[in-house]
Amino acid sequence: MSGGVVMKKFVVALVMMAACTVAWAYGPEAAIGATVVYVGGNDLLIKATDGRLLNYTVPTGYQFTIVSGKVGLKDLKSGAVLTGPVATGSEPLIIGHIETVKAKVYVARPPDTVTLILSDGSQDFVVPAGTMFTVNGAAVPLTGLKRNDEVEATLLRAGKGDGSTPGLKGALLVEKSEDLPQAGGSLPTIVVAGFAMVLLGMAMLFVSRRRLQVQKP
Repeated sequence: MSGGVVMKKFVVALVMMAACTVAWAYGPEAAIGATVVYVGGNDLLIKATDGRLLNYTVPTGYQFTIVSGKVGLKDLKSGAVLTGPVATGSEPLIIGHIETVKAKVYVARPPDTVTLILSDGSQDFVVPAGTMFTVNGAAVPLTGLKRNDEVEATLLRAGKGDGSTPGLKGALLVEKSEDLPQAGGSLPTIVVAGFAMVLLGMAMLFVSRRRLQVQKP
């Protein structure tokens, strides 16, 4: 087998490796082996095998694969391991920081937003469909919240965190901010490295061809 043929196969293999890396990092397969952290309303938070915390909005009727078989979102429990890919129709959000708080409601804006008064100021949060808040011991939907109602919540936010996942307390709320990135929003270092390998392979193929041309009588 000539050196040129070998190099061509090498480059093809590198391209396939890079494509697989992208699919694994951002595609539905990224959830295989992930652990369920929280389920709240129609939202799911998982911890992927690479340590990323991913927040999914799950459509009605969607089924997940775990060791015991297919289950719906309401049947997923904290600590369950996903054994199949997850394709909910949209990219998950990458969560950087999680905290549990007791806060007062500034304003509720149905169908999916609440503004809470926190220690560092007021902030908007997305309320997953089906979420119920506890106010003075009673279960209250978003539409029933009033200003200055005190609620307990687990906040999924952007920024850097220590990777901790405290026990779910109160309503699960997701920061409403452009700072919260989508998992497919940018290329990770590993993918860039994969394409760098492809470029290196192409360069090696070019050098190999040049040498063969020089060696010909």
